[in-house]
Amino acid sequence: MFADLSWKTLHQVISQTIAEMADEQQTLDVPSLRRRLEQMAESETNEELVLCYWQASKILLHLPATVTASQLLDAARRAFRSPPGTDPL
Repeated sequence: MFADLSWKTLHQVISQTIAEMADEQQTLDVPSLRRRLEQMAESETNEELVLCYWQASKILLHLPATVTASQLLDAARRAFRSPPGTDPL
């Protein structure tokens, strides 16, 4: 699943991380999401997952502290230069 890093895969990782943080009642903003993804990457032993977590964190680097879900998805698309409106989730 993670061997082919696409914007869909990164969207899934970001969405799953957001859901986990919400379940744990943690603050949900871009800086805290990036920290969580980086922590996950540092503790992961699977190299493909490490790459996925770091890439997802990198996508968030250029976003403001507070964003909408559609802004997250647009950032993932831009990272892979996928045209909007293709391959809908």
